Amino acid sequence: MEAIGISKIGLVRKQNEDRFHIGSSYCLIADGMGGYKGGEVASTVAVDSVRKAMEEAEKPLSETSLREAVLTSNEAIYRKMKNQEGLEGMGTTLVLAAVQANHLLWANVGDSRLYVFRDGHLYQITTDHSVVQDMVDSGELTEEEASQSPKRNVLTRAVGIAPILAVDTGTVEIATGDRILLCSDGLSGYIRNDIIESNMQAEESNEQLLDNLVNLVYDQGARDNVTIIVGTI
Repeated sequence: MEAIGISKIGLVRKQNEDRFHIGSSYCLIADGMGGYKGGEVASTVAVDSVRKAMEEAEKPLSETSLREAVLTSNEAIYRKMKNQEGLEGMGTTLVLAAVQANHLLWANVGDSRLYVFRDGHLYQITTDHSVVQDMVDSGELTEEEASQSPKRNVLTRAVGIAPILAVDTGTVEIATGDRILLCSDGLSGYIRNDIIESNMQAEESNEQLLDNLVNLVYDQGARDNVTIIVGTI
């Protein structure tokens, strides 16, 4: 997998609490929360601990490997929150994807997302852990209403806020030429999936695609930080 990423501060933010990392066969994004200091600390600890866990994980990788890496980061963040003043309530989203032969393994907590782009179509792989996603699933809101809801940033699950964490994992079959996209809600919360899809259809260059997607976010006012990773299998 060849992947590149970008992380940009929003126009109404004072600092960027997003973090990302691209390894030899995996990549991840963490979007921190918990105030001026806490969010940055949580996302940084998440990326550092997951990176170490992935490098030390037994090969071949499995869904269990990814789940354990996320749980390790949860323990590290929770421990730091308990032991250091001023970090109460900090946590982070985390989406992690790894290529293993002809499969894409993934793990997710929160509302950062993983997509697969194949044969001109974009498929959302992960499901948001958010209040509005629960309302969409129950039929209380449509997707369009959810995108405008004042509760759209309220998470139902995050890494580091409690000692016990449920981690979603899965495996997707992939083929040469497929592209993957990971992003924080700074992209998915403001740019519809069909618009992301049309941009991926129109642009084969991952570098230019990143620029185009970031420009779309800034055209919408960039009310949040935006972090995107794009990779080609």
